[in-house]
Amino acid sequence: MSDSSLRDKKKTATRQALAEAAFDLAVERGVDGFVVEDIVTKAGYSRRTFANYFSCKEEAIANSLTMNDYLEQDDQFSFSAKDYTPLSTIEMYIRGSFTINKLKRLNWLISLSRNHPTLKLYVTGALKEVQDFARRGISEEFGSDYPEEYYHILIGAVFGAVLPVLDESIDVKLPEDGEQHGTDNEFNKYVDIVFAHLRKGFN
Repeated sequence: MSDSSLRDKKKTATRQALAEAAFDLAVERGVDGFVVEDIVTKAGYSRRTFANYFSCKEEAIANSLTMNDYLEQDDQFSFSAKDYTPLSTIEMYIRGSFTINKLKRLNWLISLSRNHPTLKLYVTGALKEVQDFARRGISEEFGSDYPEEYYHILIGAVFGAVLPVLDESIDVKLPEDGEQHGTDNEFNKYVDIVFAHLRKGFN
């Protein structure tokens, strides 16, 4: 492994540790219950190191959403496009990457941001990054087979249906530990309903 690759891995690990510490403190104490000094103490870094990655604690909290998962999906979702449609691809992505821990984290972040406008701004940005990641993935895979606006409409429809569960606008119980792949948990049933409806217009 090259020196630059090692440096990149170290930077990612540092960023992740700071984001995880910020999220854990937010859950334990509430957004107003800690300061940046608490984050760096918990993560084992300096205030200067924190400033190299984040402008404020709210940005660090929100970045805990994407640190663990989205750069590691390439191998998991490798497939031949001829066997799938964009809709079936995004369904596979949602079912495969929205683990119980991630769903709970999303739920916590949205809940925490409800009464904190600054955090809400950063969480909204992080959610947009997730959507953009998914849209770029299927757009690159299927290219000109579909018009560019199709990918935006599809991703908007899917995330528009899932996010109300996470912000509790829709009363759907998130899966408990051990229920991730169970077909009878409420979240999986809801996802079944969402994609059944979408197939009527996204075949």
